[in-house]
Amino acid sequence: MDNLVSSPVPPVVVASGETAVDEAARCWAAEHARLVGVPVEVRPPDRVGGLPRGGLLVVSQPGNGPTRVGRRVLTLVDHAACDVVVVRGAAPRGHRRVTALVTGTDDDLVLTRAAVLARQRGAALRVLHASPPLPVRADDPEWPLTHADRVLRGVRHTSVLARMHPHEAIARYADTDLLVVAGSGPTTRAALHHARCPVFVARRIPSDVARRPVIVPRQPVARDSRRRTADR
Repeated sequence: MDNLVSSPVPPVVVASGETAVDEAARCWAAEHARLVGVPVEVRPPDRVGGLPRGGLLVVSQPGNGPTRVGRRVLTLVDHAACDVVVVRGAAPRGHRRVTALVTGTDDDLVLTRAAVLARQRGAALRVLHASPPLPVRADDPEWPLTHADRVLRGVRHTSVLARMHPHEAIARYADTDLLVVAGSGPTTRAALHHARCPVFVARRIPSDVARRPVIVPRQPVARDSRRRTADR
């Protein structure tokens, strides 16, 4: 891999050690960099501060089932000045699908990122909203998908309203190569804990945050808007 720090194009940065999971993260980063035509830069896991705004950081997270997410990963997801991809290992691919998990908050960011990622990969785009059935509710569970249809007008996609909690929907709709979420709220936490595929965390970065260093803990040694509603 090239180490082109001085390139005007923000690189894909991999926080990588020497484990098998780190190798999976490097492979994902290399493939993504090839698709978008940018360089790859490999850094030790504790030296990923000062990342360029608009770049992409790829990190590894051990474990294939529901698992505790490491403090290093959570720190980067919460504070990195760029989007972050968390790779959980060499999960089976071949679904040719990117899933945008929408919540009603920062959905435009999720949908925009997911649409671009799906196009780059020649993959289908699915919009998933998890909303558990409640006896009384003030919100409209269909609204995030209706909004997604407007944002993605002209972009072929399918929409699913899953009447279940986000972690249940993530497990049920695991037939995807990439799960796209935004921010660092509970839905992102659920994705990091339960998704078997890589999780792309889209971040909206104010300029002052982009200039702030990140202190990373050291590790111990055409539209097809078919909508489905899925119950438990």
